[in-house]
Amino acid sequence: MIIYRGFDRLLSFASVHHAIRAEKLLLAAGIIVASVPTPREIDISCGHSLLFAATDQHKALIILQDHQVLWSKLFKCNIQDRVYEELESR
Repeated sequence: MIIYRGFDRLLSFASVHHAIRAEKLLLAAGIIVASVPTPREIDISCGHSLLFAATDQHKALIILQDHQVLWSKLFKCNIQDRVYEELESR
């Protein structure tokens, strides 16, 4: 989908609470994110994931760590082709 062009990182969460909190914190920090259902191809979370750009990865993870937001897995993704490569797990 063209709407997600530029988003090449996907972050999954173990709970909806943490996904919503992460979205609010990252948006407040000026990081553009898109909340999406967790893709079936990875189907390992609460059902909510965030998409964002790789250029924001370091900043995003620092913000989540500083605010004790728990996430499950970080993926490099090609959302159009539904290809996901796991980069990190917690």
